[in-house]
Amino acid sequence: MLSILYSQSTRAASIEQQALDFGTLVILKSDQIGSVIIKDDGSISTSGEIYILKEGRPAELILTDIPPGTRVSMNLVAPATMQHNTKGSSSADFRVTLNGFPKDATSDEFSEVHVFIGGKLEINTSSKQYVDGDYSTTTNLEISVDY
Repeated sequence: MLSILYSQSTRAASIEQQALDFGTLVILKSDQIGSVIIKDDGSISTSGEIYILKEGRPAELILTDIPPGTRVSMNLVAPATMQHNTKGSSSADFRVTLNGFPKDATSDEFSEVHVFIGGKLEINTSSKQYVDGDYSTTTNLEISVDY
């Protein structure tokens, strides 16, 4: 008797429910070091001359199409620099690092993993001021699925 086992390759997907948002901040002195930390549970802390006018929130991802009970591992690839969205802006930049995310998780009975991801926004001493407006960046989180 000849048996052939066929395994169809499965590909997980991710859906961004909410981007990491540091809220609306006031930075009084750009020549001092400071930071804003948003944890995966939504708690926020600041250091230095940074004040929060509107609270931000952690990112929320849903990883889908993962067989139930499958382990998923997550690792930060690299920190990113957040720049002003206006091209040619002379604003100082922020450094952003993802943190507060689980190192591993297990998919549920619906073949999903819900992940909340916090971050740290850092200001370093700069002779430039932080210009009013929107800032954005893209950073990478490596997600490994252990099939």
